[in-house]
Amino acid sequence: MKRNHFALIMAGGQGTRFWPWSTAEKPKQFLAVIGQQPLITQTYRRLRKFIPAGNIFVIADRKYLPAVRECLPGFPRRNFIAEPAPRNTAPALIQANIHLSRLDPEARLLVVPADHYIADEQVFASQLAAALEHAENRCVITAGIKPSEPHTGYGYIQFVENKNKGQFYPVKQFKEKPDHKTATEYLEKGNFYWNSGMFIYKLAFFKEFIKKYAPYYNRQYAKLERSHAQPGEFARIYKSITPESIDYALMEKMQEAVMFKAEFSWNDVGSWSSVYEMNEKDSRGNVSRGRAIAIDARNSLIFSSGKKPLALIGLERVAVIDTANGILVAPIDKLQQVKRVIDILKKEKPRSQPKRKGKAAAG
Repeated sequence: MKRNHFALIMAGGQGTRFWPWSTAEKPKQFLAVIGQQPLITQTYRRLRKFIPAGNIFVIADRKYLPAVRECLPGFPRRNFIAEPAPRNTAPALIQANIHLSRLDPEARLLVVPADHYIADEQVFASQLAAALEHAENRCVITAGIKPSEPHTGYGYIQFVENKNKGQFYPVKQFKEKPDHKTATEYLEKGNFYWNSGMFIYKLAFFKEFIKKYAPYYNRQYAKLERSHAQPGEFARIYKSITPESIDYALMEKMQEAVMFKAEFSWNDVGSWSSVYEMNEKDSRGNVSRGRAIAIDARNSLIFSSGKKPLALIGLERVAVIDTANGILVAPIDKLQQVKRVIDILKKEKPRSQPKRKGKAAAG
């Protein structure tokens, strides 16, 4: 393990697609969505194979520190970078760059989401360790995932095949989530991979690239850097920054971006469908959690987080999810629409409490 190799786990997501299990107080990265451990626990243990424990940091809203410590017992407070407010990944990575540069200005950083699932962990460790070594070159590296289908929920990376058969491929451009026809064309061309959302770079180079390609965020970087020792002022400036993803703010504009082809299996665990697809199934293709009972049911997801039993009879390819926060019933291929439920719930007005009647006067 290299002392100047660092990792940053981004754990600030809200996990809205996992309603009613995931909540703003405890989103999906802190839940055992796949397997027996919370996703952030799996992420941390995966990184520990090739990153020193003291060099692994988590960035998220301050309110998530207890959840982080619950999932990662003994995780040091000094390794938690508290965002003053949710401002998407560009401001978050600027904050992390300022913080980590003070610890080791020569550090190379691997940025990973907290809520992805990755099998073949030894392959992951080998490829990402090699990427950290390559980060000594003036570039930002990302992992490209070979598409298995014309998925419309992922961004794509168009890359240039190396004639010298090198491991890192120049990125031609980043593409936003396409429609089905465009995604099918990407698959046929062969040089379009899914964007994994992982980034590797040297801290000093990241600052240079922000200066070169993102003038607005470069100004914010300078303001935040000057106020780093003044928490109140730092928070005030941070909260005023326009939210933006690092993809839009920087990566789509860069000429120095490169990609390696991931040889490990990957899933962004983007919806309840992932829970069904990736968890162990019984002989009839059902995935069950909690006190679930399946009678003549097939290829379904039966999920109960409470003590009461949940029974499914005679249905196929449906999801029935019962938690303390709500109940969700849907065909498995319609689970992506759960965000519409969240939108409706946000618009609902709180129910007013009925007025209590006073005691009648004595006659």
